[in-house]
Amino acid sequence: MRLQYYPETDSAYIEVSGSPGVETVEVADGVNIDLGEHGELVGIELERASKHLDSSILSKVEKEGSLLGMR
Repeated sequence: MRLQYYPETDSAYIEVSGSPGVETVEVADGVNIDLGEHGELVGIELERASKHLDSSILSKVEKEGSLLGMR
């Protein structure tokens, strides 16, 4: 898994697989999932990420560019 944070839009993307997404589904207000060709989860987009994720994690991601192997 890889987490990317975009402070200019306060959005985050959790990449679950390296496969390309072919469909995006809104599952809740500001939460979208990307699905692959066979319906598998590819990634999760969070709008207003600072409301959903710990600020220390976002600071680390912003400093490093992304966070790999998150738990």
